[in-house]
Amino acid sequence: MTESKLAKWFPGRVVWLGRTRKKLTQSDVGKFLGKNYQTVAKMEWGKSCPSVGDCYALADQLDLSDELRDYMIEIARNEAQQNFQTDRRFNALCLQMAERFMGQILKWEPYLLPGIVQTRAYHFNFVAKTQPYTDETLIGGWKFKVERYEALLARTDGPKIVILISVEALRNLRYLSEGERQEQLDRLTYLDSLPNWEIQVISELYPQGATAFELYRPAGAEFGGPSFVYTEVWDDSYCIEETPRIERYDGLWKILLGKSITLKEHLDDRRNRLAEEHP
Repeated sequence: MTESKLAKWFPGRVVWLGRTRKKLTQSDVGKFLGKNYQTVAKMEWGKSCPSVGDCYALADQLDLSDELRDYMIEIARNEAQQNFQTDRRFNALCLQMAERFMGQILKWEPYLLPGIVQTRAYHFNFVAKTQPYTDETLIGGWKFKVERYEALLARTDGPKIVILISVEALRNLRYLSEGERQEQLDRLTYLDSLPNWEIQVISELYPQGATAFELYRPAGAEFGGPSFVYTEVWDDSYCIEETPRIERYDGLWKILLGKSITLKEHLDDRRNRLAEEHP
């Protein structure tokens, strides 16, 4: 079976982040593992996977969480096979890593605002009502969204970020208070104003089956990983790496983008209509 480039890239980035956070060299890590620095370099660039034993040692040396250690072990045991099956949490960690390092990030959401653009009020007062979340899950989910948002804004290499949302997702802001609704619109407007960010709104009919998905490409980023598409259904989620399938999602993206208008155009039109309704 074809190897998963994504499942090899992910632990490599974990090692690189942990090593640089602790100000260690590749030689330092290699000595701890009983290997040379070239072996560590291959891990960091996604050329090879750490062994199960390496994962335990790396977790100790780099102070990795038990969660990250266990996922890396799972990858090592499955030898990074393509379509490597895991859970939503692992896929969410892959998205977080992709947002740190990929050069192009494209997101489409027909019903909700993507997590990285949500305000606290939207998360706790709207998203919380869409499923029977526990308080612990909601608090942990919000912390994770903040980490992703802050990491994206801290990037200095100018990744291209395009977010497509449906007009229905914006209409759902009616479930928030007026102040909370304005706060969320202000957040969207602010992000849309940043260099290399675009937020577009689709007010037309979009293709049947065009459920939420995200497309990540290296696009010249120094540490960018392999291109992949993330999508999910009610009980599962997927990181798709096969080139033909990525190309089909790319075609769908182009259709959706062609039906979109800028966030500013949408908000200006909305204000004009409100003015006409309430002269």
